Amino acid sequence: MNRIPGPHSAFGWRINMFHFFRSPFAFQQKLLEGYGKLSALGQSVKPSAVFAFGPELNRQILSNPNFFEMSTALVKIPKDTVMGDLFYHNLRVDDAVEKHKEHRRLIQPAFLHSQIERYGQDMTLITEQLADEWRGRTLIDINTEMKKLTQRIALKTLFGVQNSEMMDTMGMLINRFTKSFLLATLAPLNIPFTPYRRSLRNAQQLNTQIRSMIHEKRQESDATDVLAALIRGYDEEGSALSDEELVGHAFSIYTAGHETTANALTWAFFLLVQHPNIYANLMEELNAVMGGSHLTHEKLSRLSLLDYVVKESLRLLPPASIGTRITNAPCELDGYALPEGTNVFFSQFITHRLPELYEDPNYFKPYRWQTIKPSAFEFLPFSAGPHMCIGWHFAMQELKIVLAVLLQRFNFSLVRNAKITPNLMMRPVHGMPMHISLDHGTFERVDVRGTIHRVIEYGVVPACLKK
Repeated sequence: MNRIPGPHSAFGWRINMFHFFRSPFAFQQKLLEGYGKLSALGQSVKPSAVFAFGPELNRQILSNPNFFEMSTALVKIPKDTVMGDLFYHNLRVDDAVEKHKEHRRLIQPAFLHSQIERYGQDMTLITEQLADEWRGRTLIDINTEMKKLTQRIALKTLFGVQNSEMMDTMGMLINRFTKSFLLATLAPLNIPFTPYRRSLRNAQQLNTQIRSMIHEKRQESDATDVLAALIRGYDEEGSALSDEELVGHAFSIYTAGHETTANALTWAFFLLVQHPNIYANLMEELNAVMGGSHLTHEKLSRLSLLDYVVKESLRLLPPASIGTRITNAPCELDGYALPEGTNVFFSQFITHRLPELYEDPNYFKPYRWQTIKPSAFEFLPFSAGPHMCIGWHFAMQELKIVLAVLLQRFNFSLVRNAKITPNLMMRPVHGMPMHISLDHGTFERVDVRGTIHRVIEYGVVPACLKK
């Protein structure tokens, strides 16, 4: 049996995983440079975890769900708790292939192109409402504001929630839960005043709120949102989704529909303001196509540079930077035998930075998208294969609409010397403070601190970046 190369620590794979969580992007780069496109942590013959890099391994992993099942290796959620009810009944972790196909079929009608276009009207209106709330403000945390915005869009378009108070209540519950559950799963101590107890309480409140939304939605016969489609959907045997499955799908769609999108928007704003020439070119395009008028689907389709900016931002700082699978039987990957129960990590972050796929991979070069057309396993910000994000068209439209509307209304610039540090989930851990103004006259890069310098080269703009 071939031995898989890797940092085989005497302390086992856990010490390597500690280094991974401590510095995820640098750790992955060192694995690739030191051991190649497949490396094992712990034992080399029967490893507990392997890291796989590049499009060919992405294809082997993501197109074979019968061998590589969905995994929660990064976050361990106890199944027999109210947190487990939220996390394990959804498309993201459903490892029964036929069940996953059936549930995906039930949800798919709500994400058809024609339906997504209709969602665009709500996206535009809600974004304009947020812009109105910014009047008189000169300083914002763009990540906080984007979370607020994407929460409102998700609740309105996905669940049909009209009440702004309900939108903000749900947003608050989600924020409380996501802030505490990672610590909770690392130390699952069900005693008072612990993160675990706090997460259980927050999860129960969320579960109750979602069930209330489901109950109310059942009374609406003409609703066209995603939750309504789930409630009305029946499988081929005539069985409807259970309440537990509805809660799990609703939670998954909501969190996927706002958290990752908010982070993607945050980094798109960051990259734009730190590249003044591209920012200026995009404003020229927005002014030429929109001219300060209301955004329509037809106008959105004509914003080619905006499309390039969104794709390049998703390439350089993908909101889902790493994915996990687990082998459910002995199998082979890149010619190496893997035993059942091996955690397999594939990396969007590394794939998007391979120089053989993307020239000058650490630079923000939106114009590259005029000539390149990467495969699904070379560019995978929404994953790929049977478990590819069902709402990726929805997310792409939302990213473009939000940027187009807000860039027309305000000029953005980073606060000088702000600490900008992305974590494994591509969340800026210290926030993203920005100045906003109504004056669109100047575009200027400013110096910032933080680990962003380790993953992006933006201090000097090569000539090839310019239009």
